[in-house]
Amino acid sequence: MKPALLSLPFLALVLASCGNSEDPASSATQAAEMPGPDAGMISDGLAIVEEHCTACHAIGLSDDSPRTDAPPLRTVFADLDPEAIAADFREGIHVGANDMPDFDFGPKGTEAVIEYVKSIQTSVPAAE
Repeated sequence: MKPALLSLPFLALVLASCGNSEDPASSATQAAEMPGPDAGMISDGLAIVEEHCTACHAIGLSDDSPRTDAPPLRTVFADLDPEAIAADFREGIHVGANDMPDFDFGPKGTEAVIEYVKSIQTSVPAAE
């Protein structure tokens, strides 16, 4: 009986989201209450990425990487786990190609970079 009771709030949420009569202000309030990175953290991550990563990597949604062997940041999590990369950065483990510099962004900076990169992820284009 308990599993059924636990699924009732989820079912109510799913059914409530099917209607179109919801007030837009209410939707914005609900979105603001959802856990996740805030715009400030993503903005901080972008600032760090702009300073440290643009010489090699594309950092936007459609630009090309200056180095052809450096993947656009928008596709790096297709093959890499964000949490594993964050842990490697925090522990000072070398991340990336052999000639990629080692970075120490600190715990908050690392989290901001990871959240920014997560926010721009797209699917990896098919090989031609």
